[in-house]
Amino acid sequence: MTKHDTPTVPTSIDEYHSDLEAHWSRNRISRRTALKGALVGAGAIALTNFPSLKKSFAAGGGVSGPSGAVLVGRHVSFASGRDLDPTNSMRVTAQAIFPAGVVSAGMKAYVRFGRGGDLERVRADIVNLTGVVPNAPQGTLAGNQFYVKALLKDLRPGTSYTYRVELSDGTTSGDATFTTAPDRSGLGEDHGKPVPAPFTFTSFGDHGTNTAPTDPTFAYSNATAYTWAKASFDDNYYSGTDPVLSYDPTPAITMTSLVAAQNPVFHLMNGDVCYADPSGSGLPVDDTLATGGHGRALPGTNAYNPYVWDVYLAQIESSAANVPWMIATGNHDMEALYGNHGYGGHTARLDMPQNGPSGCPSVYSFVYANVGVISVDANDLSYEIPTNLGYSGGAQYAWVESTLQAWRKDKTIDFIVMFMHHCAFSTSGAHASDLGVRALVGTLADRYQVDLVLSGHNHQVERTNPIRNNKSAVDAPDGSTIDGTLGTTYLTIGSGGRPRYLWQNTGHGLDTTGRSDRYRGRMSGDGANTAFVGTKTYTGVGTTGTEDVDWSQTRYLDYALARVDVVPAKLGTTTTMTVTVVADGDRMSNLGGVPIDSVVFTRTAGASGRD
Repeated sequence: MTKHDTPTVPTSIDEYHSDLEAHWSRNRISRRTALKGALVGAGAIALTNFPSLKKSFAAGGGVSGPSGAVLVGRHVSFASGRDLDPTNSMRVTAQAIFPAGVVSAGMKAYVRFGRGGDLERVRADIVNLTGVVPNAPQGTLAGNQFYVKALLKDLRPGTSYTYRVELSDGTTSGDATFTTAPDRSGLGEDHGKPVPAPFTFTSFGDHGTNTAPTDPTFAYSNATAYTWAKASFDDNYYSGTDPVLSYDPTPAITMTSLVAAQNPVFHLMNGDVCYADPSGSGLPVDDTLATGGHGRALPGTNAYNPYVWDVYLAQIESSAANVPWMIATGNHDMEALYGNHGYGGHTARLDMPQNGPSGCPSVYSFVYANVGVISVDANDLSYEIPTNLGYSGGAQYAWVESTLQAWRKDKTIDFIVMFMHHCAFSTSGAHASDLGVRALVGTLADRYQVDLVLSGHNHQVERTNPIRNNKSAVDAPDGSTIDGTLGTTYLTIGSGGRPRYLWQNTGHGLDTTGRSDRYRGRMSGDGANTAFVGTKTYTGVGTTGTEDVDWSQTRYLDYALARVDVVPAKLGTTTTMTVTVVADGDRMSNLGGVPIDSVVFTRTAGASGRD
């Protein structure tokens, strides 16, 4: 890791990665030498987090073998596609950290699972994720991390399984439990079989961590030490006088616990996962100026710290080891240190369904009971942050449309939910609406009567009225019951832990006290249950503009999640999906876990969603 001149900036993540590969192709011996030196250093950095992760491992019942390794950050996710679905399979992933920073020779990994005392053992892969920048600037971290991954198949529907992760030297994680999706055979036709029981899922985006990786201090040839400034790679950059700190100084941690408190069957994470790349534009890696705070980097580059992932995966493990966290990609997830549109790190660390269009690793779908869920990659669509704009060449649009079309002909699927990062409809003072996202999501949501679109990007909560053709189709204040065929509700729920954004100037004040919020029990400014009507800014192709707004219904500045309660029903009877915004706290009452907004969607079970 040496100083270098400011690099020529490639035009895309893929071009940047191609440049790296071309460099190593021309310099094979140098690459081997660089990998050896850089990754040994990276291993040392990884081990700065080792003491805290070892404590977490032991507290969860983990036991290390002779290698001294620990298994942390366990998480499960649904499989989907071909003969796999959430009723019969589950993907299990964990991070393995070795004291020497490299995997021990001959090490193998396994997942042991079952319903009783005798657990079946299946072989797991050990994936080594590396990322090295040639001629890296001072302080830029090479990445060297290891992930254990297994696919469990031939499971029973609606069944709880105990599992643990093991290494061949005897290292063993504590036990965790997951439950497969229920049998769907009672849906769509009257076969006399029971319909699935009511269930709950949750959602938020823009999470991050309140605990930073241990600050790496390097000794260079010039004998100077290098330490990142506070808040370079975590969420802790509120002013000490900010009112949010009076009730929750660690919202990212609190929100993880709030997910578990809802007892969901899965959680939808709407992108911007851990903020290892705090700049969020997918540019080449350079940590030269990260000492200035907030992950700043030289113009045309991004700071990047792969070891934020160590902290993040450990942070969510208490929930994600037992409940599938299904993840969409946001702009802060375009990690240019890795290939595949910047998603190479995600495909190594996570394990999402693989039934989407070829070349789009974060686009996928799954069905749980009577709800179809689609993850959309908004980076492919965004006019605001165009780093990955159009990378799918239209494949995502075609695949999403074909999936929706099939689902609206399927009598077993009543509700359709899409989740993604960027917003199609938002009155935020930050990112606002993105017309590129609206062009796909809004068009197809109208055409195939999507019930709910969940997004993040804007660090606040905003629920729209049901929308058709970019206009409010019906007024839906808190407490409403909505016919699901009338329009699509868009819920911005980017309130997972990152410091808040503000609203566009509505004439009712734009401040950090929330006086322009509108939610249950806090309706000052606009009057109780009155939607905002006015104009707002949107992002178009290389420009911005304004449009009339008649659809913004509920707004909340601070931290909250969406809890979605679904009650499946027999063919021809009414099925419901209730969407409730649950806040982690409130500046007025300091109470956590309080519902602040709720609406009920209704449909006739088994009826076609098409007019």
